[in-house]
Amino acid sequence: MTEVHGGVPVDRRPQTEADNQHGQEALTRLLQRAEQGDRDVLPELRQALDGDPNLWRDYGDLALQAEAALIKLAAGTNLLLAESLQRKLHAMKQELAIESASPLERLLVERVTATWLQLSYFDALMTQPTGSEARTRMLLRQQDAANRRYLAAVKTLATVRKLLKPSPSPVQIASRLDRSGQRSRCDRMAIAGTVPVGN
Repeated sequence: MTEVHGGVPVDRRPQTEADNQHGQEALTRLLQRAEQGDRDVLPELRQALDGDPNLWRDYGDLALQAEAALIKLAAGTNLLLAESLQRKLHAMKQELAIESASPLERLLVERVTATWLQLSYFDALMTQPTGSEARTRMLLRQQDAANRRYLAAVKTLATVRKLLKPSPSPVQIASRLDRSGQRSRCDRMAIAGTVPVGN
């Protein structure tokens, strides 16, 4: 059934599985042509990306692609290791990213986990026979550089979290001072009660 809204015909027929499959195949062809640099598909590509942000979110995330490439490099053909590394990184991101994290904190969490993966990869390489002294020295330099990047990312995340922590309000400060003042008066009274009074 076709309706007209604002002069534009809109097809209201329910989509069948065949329609969905045809749409997916057309989208796949469009994306493949775009990957090959076919500029004729640019208007249609932009329309598809605007219509479904999930298409560009992961594809345009070079950090995620670098992470996937490093997992593939570390795991090789070992699917168990590849899946385990992906799950380990996901678990780390969940642990480090608090629910109220700002966009900046989330970016830094990504950096911490990425540099952890790099450092762990070089740590693992150092446990294997390197074959030559020159290769061992090169791996040590790479391991040391990865360690510095990792520690810098951790420190930056901790600093940003500290800076973003909300400052206490004047009322909170006053109530803390009031409570500490009451405690100190009580302490003075307790001490005074134990001091013998001279005649």
